[in-house]
Amino acid sequence: MSPMGERVADTEAPAVGSKPREHRLGGTLAAPRTLVPALLAAIAYVDPGNFGVNITSGAEHGYELVWVVVFASCSAMLIQYLAAKLGMVTGRSLAEHSSDRYPGIGRLLLWAQAELVVIMTDLAEIVGGAIALRLLFGMPLTAGAVCVTVFSLVVLALKVRGRSHFDSVVLVLLVVIVGSLVWQVLIADVDSVALLESVVPGPLGGSAALLAVGIVGATVMPHALHFHSAASRGHDDGSPEVTEVERMRTGRQAVRSVVLAMTIAGIANVCLVVFSAALPSEAGASIETAWAALGEQSGQIAATMLAVALLASGLASTLVGVQTGDVVMQGFVRRPMSPFLRRTLAVVPALVILGLGVEPTSALVWSQVVLSFALPGTLIPLLVLTSDRRLMGVLVNHRVTTAAATLVTAVIVGLCGYLVVTGF
Repeated sequence: MSPMGERVADTEAPAVGSKPREHRLGGTLAAPRTLVPALLAAIAYVDPGNFGVNITSGAEHGYELVWVVVFASCSAMLIQYLAAKLGMVTGRSLAEHSSDRYPGIGRLLLWAQAELVVIMTDLAEIVGGAIALRLLFGMPLTAGAVCVTVFSLVVLALKVRGRSHFDSVVLVLLVVIVGSLVWQVLIADVDSVALLESVVPGPLGGSAALLAVGIVGATVMPHALHFHSAASRGHDDGSPEVTEVERMRTGRQAVRSVVLAMTIAGIANVCLVVFSAALPSEAGASIETAWAALGEQSGQIAATMLAVALLASGLASTLVGVQTGDVVMQGFVRRPMSPFLRRTLAVVPALVILGLGVEPTSALVWSQVVLSFALPGTLIPLLVLTSDRRLMGVLVNHRVTTAAATLVTAVIVGLCGYLVVTGF
């Protein structure tokens, strides 16, 4: 059997369209080539939107929604693997494949959906970073949004000895985020028995339903699928074509890398809910109120650590967001857009939201709800593509993989439908 239950097909190497066939897919046992893209994609799972919905759900509902976080994290392992192997096997991104597979009106609709996803993620990242700067330094929200945008441009332009340090900066920020959140749990008053019981799914009602959909949108990020498929693309270095054995080995490495990266992100998200559950229920009104309550309950150091984690989240996720915007534009339009122009445009919705006086945490939560509704439009094409034996060759989806991914999609659609029926 192959990784994640994939079966060996009778075809030779998969078709990759006009792209050259990939070569040397595997890394080493110590550092597989699949690990860094998986960790970079994990940033999308600990962005400021996660802070907003998870802190609110923890403060208002205790551990009640931990099972939703666990479900979303496990789902992320499966679908991120599908995105990684699509790019790894074919050398093309999800956006490129979607553009070719669904021409005409289908392509336009998928492009519009992908751009909406990018806008919503940009909004959450920039607003989250601005909130963190206000908590740490008292900076006005609009000024903070501009600072986050400028930071992303500086890092993207930064090159030392001709090498971009985008990956290194993002991974360092990921360590800061996870370390800060784990520390919050270690000093919090945690009910271990109740936490274990909360892993079992329970009924959803009232604001819990809205938050559950927000958690799914914040955890299973559609833009991370576009990014991961592009970041995992094979590179042609002129070496002989890889064998099926090598391809299978790399598939197993991809499984391990995705499981590790998504486990790290899942731990961070559970930590957000767990330490917030120890706060007063009114602390769930916003990140600012949770920050103030945390300072009163656990001390200023704990509150500062939360703000630092939020800032790191905003800065790291906005870097990944820029790259995702480029992937979507190049995939659907076949022409690149300057990162500087895209960043300038991306800050406009955030500045408008902040200028209108919309409560920032509320904007974060609703941005994640929108992402949940947009998620099936990314999941379905991904599932169709990775189930195509002619395209995927030896790493075509097994029936079990397809069934599991279909179930995940159905649950997400069901949650969104439930939210609409109950009137939000």
